[in-house]
Amino acid sequence: MMAKKAATRGKPMNLYMRPDDVAKIRELTAYAAENGQRTSDSKIVRAALRAAKTDRAFIAALKEAESADLRYKHE
Repeated sequence: MMAKKAATRGKPMNLYMRPDDVAKIRELTAYAAENGQRTSDSKIVRAALRAAKTDRAFIAALKEAESADLRYKHE
């Protein structure tokens, strides 16, 4: 008899999401549903992280997100 694999649990996190970020999550959720996938916001974010590439497009998106972040001064 094989031992059961221990379930991996994630760490709860609070993320600041702008309305356009939430809209993108909803868009991705709708796309998943159109393709027969029942999902949650958490799974959508995790899937997006797995699909992300470490390239120039990521750096450009990061800079765009930083410039839109109202918590920091921008020079």
